[in-house]
Amino acid sequence: MQSVPSLDTWTSGFLIVVAMGFFLFLMLVSNKRNRPIAFLMLAFSIILFQYVLYWTRYETIYPYFQLFPPVCYYTTGPLLYLYFLKLFKRQLKFNYALHFLPAAILLIPNLVIWTNYLGWTQHKIALLWLAQQHWFIAIHMSIYAFLFIRLLKKAGASTSEYSQVRNKWLKVLSLLYVLFILAYISYYVLINFSFFNNEWDYMISITMSGAIYAIGYFIIKQPEIFNGELYAQLFLPIKNRDETFENSLLNELYEKLTQHMEQEKPYTDNELRLVHLADQLGFSTHLLSKVINKKSGMNFNQFVNSYRLKEAMRLLSEPGDISIKCIYFEVGFNNKTTFYYAFKKKFECTPTQYRGRLMKS
Repeated sequence: MQSVPSLDTWTSGFLIVVAMGFFLFLMLVSNKRNRPIAFLMLAFSIILFQYVLYWTRYETIYPYFQLFPPVCYYTTGPLLYLYFLKLFKRQLKFNYALHFLPAAILLIPNLVIWTNYLGWTQHKIALLWLAQQHWFIAIHMSIYAFLFIRLLKKAGASTSEYSQVRNKWLKVLSLLYVLFILAYISYYVLINFSFFNNEWDYMISITMSGAIYAIGYFIIKQPEIFNGELYAQLFLPIKNRDETFENSLLNELYEKLTQHMEQEKPYTDNELRLVHLADQLGFSTHLLSKVINKKSGMNFNQFVNSYRLKEAMRLLSEPGDISIKCIYFEVGFNNKTTFYYAFKKKFECTPTQYRGRLMKS
């Protein structure tokens, strides 16, 4: 007698992980730079969801995702490599879409399955043998791991602090992806042994989940990494020195900073990070953070936004019919919501209301 589909503690836990994966996808997909990682989270969530269907025997009721995990596996390498190329600001060629060709090919048997179950067709499942070639998937992912490492080696050592932070960051992502590959390979090695059971299966999936969702977590923390906020407690201390000398030094550095902000207007770059500004000034991120915090009483984002708002106020005051959208993009804000929130907090009115008041006066 066939057992009834049911969830247990393990599979219920994995469903929570799947839900978290979909949440990470929604969190990340709005940011263009992080979009490849967002779809990586989505791909792995679908893989794990199909595993849960298989373990709980709900696959017999909902068989639609049986062959979909191989499609997702074939997207992981190209998606992560695309993210690497974006961080290195490499020019993407039109034929990058060819990286997703194996995944696209494996959509064919899935389409056949879906149309068969919907009763639209009764075709034999095409390319079924390819969807079952797990070692092809392992080799494909390993090739991309090699590409990540080669890209990092080509980057080499750099005196730019931004480049150093970026390279360390990408090494962490590469390591997590390699752990993911090793977990995948170990499954298809251990499955051939008699001692292999569901508990081993679950532990491997935990390892895979941990590696991939750690990537998602660090991506969310990425702004703090690149803004230097994770090192906020490591500001260069100036102990055993005269306090007047320290203030004098900070004043000098702050003057250099404000001159750079007013003359070069780096804040108009909507991807400006603390490490970028530190490189431009020749400071370390630790020192620049201390200068901004001590002399302006603001953190980095507040400091940069104060210049953006000042420039927005100037543009709103000028004659002409320049749109609000053009203004907030020109001064460095990424979106309307952030701009309106910051503007209203500072001036206690919206940009439209501010412009209206000027027109009446």
